[in-house]
Amino acid sequence: MKLRTKCVSTTMAIAAMSVFAALLAISSCQSSVESQQNSARPGSPLIVPAGFPTPPIPADNRVTWDKFELGRRLFYEKQFSSTNTLACASCHSLAAGFCDTNRVSTGILGRRGARNSPALANIAYDTAFFWDGRAHTLEEQAIGPILNPLELGQDTTVLVAKLTADPKYPALFAKAFGDERVTMSRIAKAIATFERCFLSGGSAYDRYRSGDSNALTISAKRGFSIFTGSKAHCNSCHSGLNFTDNQYHSTGLFSFYVDGGRANVTHLGSDYGKFLTPSLRNVMMTGPYEHNGRFTLDEVLQHYNMGGKHNSTQDTLIRPLDLSDNDLQDLKAFLFSLTDTAFLRRADFKNPFE
Repeated sequence: MKLRTKCVSTTMAIAAMSVFAALLAISSCQSSVESQQNSARPGSPLIVPAGFPTPPIPADNRVTWDKFELGRRLFYEKQFSSTNTLACASCHSLAAGFCDTNRVSTGILGRRGARNSPALANIAYDTAFFWDGRAHTLEEQAIGPILNPLELGQDTTVLVAKLTADPKYPALFAKAFGDERVTMSRIAKAIATFERCFLSGGSAYDRYRSGDSNALTISAKRGFSIFTGSKAHCNSCHSGLNFTDNQYHSTGLFSFYVDGGRANVTHLGSDYGKFLTPSLRNVMMTGPYEHNGRFTLDEVLQHYNMGGKHNSTQDTLIRPLDLSDNDLQDLKAFLFSLTDTAFLRRADFKNPFE
């Protein structure tokens, strides 16, 4: 299969990630001497839900309150955009499960990409990042949108200069890392630390899983049976505690994909039109859906019920399901049970500038 021309936004994003990878390599020698200071604040911002494993944490980027608070400010900091108008949080709203409720996000100067902003709940458990998996660590992912010219469009030298000149940031970097130096590596570590704490596991489904048989409605219980049973077998891809297999699938959204997806990274024809399976945590809050935000939730269910549009790389799991309208309503009831309202309202995830 001959690959078509890559979409412009993906090409720019991959180039930006290559720049950041080089910056990390240059600064990696600093990590061994960085002080991992922590304030006297008790406990940890990394609150692991009951029954969940502790997420993997890099040895050179341990979670501390000071680093979390710095990352929180940076996540909401509009100086990250070249126009000083947008922040990471502009496309990742807490109330929406840290995603964007628009089909695709609008970046600086009204520029628009081609993909929907993914939700960030439980991103600490992911093994690859972005819809095409082009980033391999959360630290690498954290910087991608900052450098992307269709998103925040920032220059690394300019960003470091901005934060260094801001009266509040050198002291915050000193608390988090031991001295006042502002570097892209430290920016990445702080934002990744904040995002690593986005752990969601307090939904009605989680209470049901822990033994509360009354946590789910009768309809949601039927939906769970459909979700996990042979009739729909949704958990073939949406598996585990985070409802993702962390793999790439072509789900028959199109007969021909303009966006090559995973193939833009691997350059393999067999990966054309494949995208990373998203988590379903807080899914009722994270629409619109699919990599390009083209569907409402009802349209998603109808699409998979019909079995997709068929293309050469379509996953064999995508087949007509013959679910009734009642079945689809029960599935929706189950998906609603994945909403974690405490996570969506957690005070120390909110904008510190407000």
